[in-house]
Amino acid sequence: MALPTLENILNIVRRTRMESRRSPGVAEALRSFFKHMESKSNPDLYFEAISGLETANQVISDAACKLYCLFMHKPAASTTDAWMKGADHATVPVDANGAADLATKLVGTSGGNREYCLVYHDGLPLGTGLTVGSFTTQTGNTKSAAADAWVGFAIIGAP
Repeated sequence: MALPTLENILNIVRRTRMESRRSPGVAEALRSFFKHMESKSNPDLYFEAISGLETANQVISDAACKLYCLFMHKPAASTTDAWMKGADHATVPVDANGAADLATKLVGTSGGNREYCLVYHDGLPLGTGLTVGSFTTQTGNTKSAAADAWVGFAIIGAP
């Protein structure tokens, strides 16, 4: 398989503005990321919207890539924590024991409607691909319910 088609970084900037509510923390994280990319001559990147994780995992790339940004939003009605899990894999975000290469707790127990933004300014190299999911625990592989599964987007680039 191949890396998804990359596009001009200015298109990515526009899409991130449309896809995030842009809380101050997220806005600052994305601002610093795009400012850093200016120093790298604004490379072409790929934007992937993420949703539907309550029923299926989502393959962001099925080929080697670099993860630059992962934006996650917990639904307003969420009352249960969820775990974002991602893996350097072309199809599954966790192994049989629920372990993942990337894992982040997304709080829902004290109310949903929270945003999180992971930024890897120089890119996190992934040799096989990137697949993400939303799960109920750090160590398990049970999918989150629809009211608690996160939505968001990923920004990746060439390895």
